[in-house]
Amino acid sequence: MTAMRSFAILTLLTGTFASGCVAANSNPFEQDDFAVGLETLGPDDNPPGNTNGFSVDCFWNPSVQSAYRNLSQEPLHNDAEGNLPEGGVADLSAVSNACRSEALKYLAECALPRGTSMTDPDTGITYAGWLGLAGQWRTSSLSSNNQWWVTSCLLAHLNGYGIVMPILLQGDRAELQPTSAQLTEFPVSESRAWGNLFAPNFVANVCYFDDVADTCDAEQLLDERLCGTNPSCNLNVVGNCDSACSYDPLGGVLQCGSSGNRHITRREEGYDL
Repeated sequence: MTAMRSFAILTLLTGTFASGCVAANSNPFEQDDFAVGLETLGPDDNPPGNTNGFSVDCFWNPSVQSAYRNLSQEPLHNDAEGNLPEGGVADLSAVSNACRSEALKYLAECALPRGTSMTDPDTGITYAGWLGLAGQWRTSSLSSNNQWWVTSCLLAHLNGYGIVMPILLQGDRAELQPTSAQLTEFPVSESRAWGNLFAPNFVANVCYFDDVADTCDAEQLLDERLCGTNPSCNLNVVGNCDSACSYDPLGGVLQCGSSGNRHITRREEGYDL
């Protein structure tokens, strides 16, 4: 395959799956077309850049959600080696090894700061932190405020298309302030998400931006990315973010529903379909 054709395929691949503007089974390529390494589509080297490869079937699995809630009740570090409490991960024995690993990987990346980690006591696998939205969780139970931030972060990483793509997160936290260079690299605002999966009757709330609405069926895009065909998905697409969220001049924050300012915007590199 020529370098030019490789670049063209990667560009189209990025747009197709990042935007969700075509049916997931509309694949015009042959297997050999993907011999070029997808590492060229890697995330930004620094937070809050990352990749969104979290399987929706894994995230919405009741055993995964139960494990998350159990883990929130106590510190993530059960000992000096950073092992998770065995009781907290007990429900993960009901899911596949791949799902178990994904569930813990994205939890660590959302909750723990870069340079820290947590270890699955049953498998011995260590998962590195990245964004640090709940650093205190290492030594104490997850605070109610950070429950919202971790939830929003996990939602931003869901990808019902089954392909890992680079994303950039943005929100009203010091950990979620991109550089100007990052904003230039990720110019497309896709959605803003909020909710609290650690509370009863969890609903994933999400709104979309004009960048998506002007190009795609935004509600279908978000339904496919966040739910796929999973029957356990509880998603509420509330419409355009311009109407779903409002600025509070007294608090000086942008409020979305009951989340207050505890919501996260997901940005993409862009596409040209």
